[in-house]
Amino acid sequence: MLSACGEVTCPTPFSNVDGMCIEVAPEVVEKPEPDAGVQLGVERCDGADNDGDREIDEDWPALGEACGERAGVGECVAGEIVCNVTGTGVVCEGAVGPSDEVCDGRDNDCNGTPDDGPEEICDGEDNDCDGLVDEGVRSIKSEVFSGHATVSAVEGGFAVTRVIADQVRVETYDTAGNRTGHHDDTDVPTPDVAFIESDASGGRLLVALGQYTFHVLDVQVDSDRVPIIVGVEALHSDWEQGMTLGAYTPPLHPRVLASPRRFVGYRDLITFALNPFAEADLYGLGMAPTVVMEMPMFAAFDAAGVFVVWEQTDNVRAAWLQDDGSLHLDIDVARGTTPGIGIGKDGPGVAYLQDGALRLSELGGLSLLCLDGRFCNERLDPGGSAGPLAGPTGLAFDKPGDTWFVVAGTQLLAVGRSNGGALVEQTIVLDALDETIERVDVEVSGGTAAIVQVDRRGNSALSFLGCF
Repeated sequence: MLSACGEVTCPTPFSNVDGMCIEVAPEVVEKPEPDAGVQLGVERCDGADNDGDREIDEDWPALGEACGERAGVGECVAGEIVCNVTGTGVVCEGAVGPSDEVCDGRDNDCNGTPDDGPEEICDGEDNDCDGLVDEGVRSIKSEVFSGHATVSAVEGGFAVTRVIADQVRVETYDTAGNRTGHHDDTDVPTPDVAFIESDASGGRLLVALGQYTFHVLDVQVDSDRVPIIVGVEALHSDWEQGMTLGAYTPPLHPRVLASPRRFVGYRDLITFALNPFAEADLYGLGMAPTVVMEMPMFAAFDAAGVFVVWEQTDNVRAAWLQDDGSLHLDIDVARGTTPGIGIGKDGPGVAYLQDGALRLSELGGLSLLCLDGRFCNERLDPGGSAGPLAGPTGLAFDKPGDTWFVVAGTQLLAVGRSNGGALVEQTIVLDALDETIERVDVEVSGGTAAIVQVDRRGNSALSFLGCF
């Protein structure tokens, strides 16, 4: 049929194709076969048009977008939204989210700050990533004895020696401050005891005690912390005293050292001396003592290993003490009084009082000079609530935790390192005794500090500071 304008009008189902009426078949859209078990017409997330609407995965418009918590911050990495394995939804693939902060220089929890760990807990670890271990969270436990006592570190704990009536008892504790149940007793070898002192090296514990005469006990402590007293030896008669002149009251009483093996101190008011003795037994203690000519008269002193420190006028001095009685590298440490010594990471540490303040210096073992980057006459501030400081002083070093435990009279300080300087992590007032403190021992084993204080009446307090 022709229109008025010369165009061809085609009846249904014909179509005008270049002026001619031609029947054209309708377009047929092929529908993909649905997967087995899936109802026809239900769209799945699988990259196909399951419902035949010429759209693919249209129910999940977020496909291909980036995803992940705190992506791009710290260690967190973005992932991509993809179909899950069942085709019923989407998942975030390849993302790395925040994790617990660990001390590795990275921002593990993706909060924008590396190494800002959680709160510190008492577990021997640096939980908050500040370079300090167990700062401010250690606990204290104490007990009191009605007699002289001393403490030394042994493998897996401590050996505490004390006088009980006419007996000397050596018993062991674990690093939680609990008695192991192991002890050994012997008769007190002298009727008068004004001090008791100990030192340990490996499985050998040495205990010195006396007042007018002096004895050393040789004790073996095995790996189960079972102590056995294997020998007792009296010191040479040159150490005997006719009266109490004050040379054997703290902090002037002698010291016994386990490595090297020595008995050192003032044999009278003016003569400092030592007795080296054998590695396997106590032979040598009964020999005449060797006089140390360079030591001044009647000075407060302390000793650890081959080192000795003493108070000379208003100065603290330190030196190597040789078996022949000579002093090597005799130097001024600092102005101060009542020195205490302990062995640190690179050599001895020395604590002392200076104008009412507690100070700490770390010395090189070969030079006895302050080491670069170490504490040198560092002031230790216990805080305003701790009260005034007084001697005697004592200290011990925990190498794994890089922490000094320092005692000045009734105050115990845990001292760590921050930006090269000393940081008092915790201060404890040790007030179990009512009388003036005249002697302190400080030892460390397994991250726990053990402290013995002895008052002027001879009563003792044993305290432990650690993770209990």
